[in-house]
Formats: sequence, structure tokens, C-alpha cells
Amino acid sequence: MLFARIAVVAAALAAAPSAFANDATIADLSRETGVSERHIRMVAGARTPYPEYRIVFDRVERELKGALGADGYKYLLKGEVAAAVEVRRARVAEQAALAARTEAAKARQREG
Repeated sequence: MLFARIAVVAAALAAAPSAFANDATIADLSRETGVSERHIRMVAGARTPYPEYRIVFDRVERELKGALGADGYKYLLKGEVAAAVEVRRARVAEQAALAARTEAAKARQREG
């Protein structure tokens, strides 16, 4: 039960708008998604300076779409990195809240 409470608080904190959201950078997005800064720049910008483009583009694009969702990916392509980071954080918070609710329901079933 304590785990569920902690998870709900963590989800709420993650969903709260960050005071530094406007300062979000590609480095922040890279840390949150696990995709390298170089590959994020390749997908979001010009492709010609990247010799690996033809080999890795499709895989990296799938990874970013999976991590950001359709809305976050659209923000990234528009160059709105801060908005993409916020969408990512909201997705993570939503997943954490869902996990907490699931864990709480399992705990109630075990108790009752």
C-alpha cells in the first residue's frame, strides 16, 4: 500500500509543469528517451550531414515515436523541444499512475 502512495505522489510530481520546462534541450530529451543527441538532431533536422542516416533513421524514428507519442514527435519535428519533453514527462507520469493503481488493486485483492 505504501508503494502505491509513493508511486501516486511521484506521478503527480512528474506531471506538474517544470519550472525549467522552457529551458529543455535536446540533451534533456536524449536523457529522457535514451536516444543519442546526434540521432535526435538527425531525425529532427537536416539528414545530409549524417552518414549513418540511411542505416539508422527508421529505427531511431520508431524509438522516438514510441517514447514521445504522436504529439510529442510532432512537437520535436516543429523544433519545439520543450513541448516534446513535457509530453514525454506526462506520458511517464500517466504510466506511473496506472502502475500505482494496478499495484493498489492487486494489494486489495490479496488483502480481501
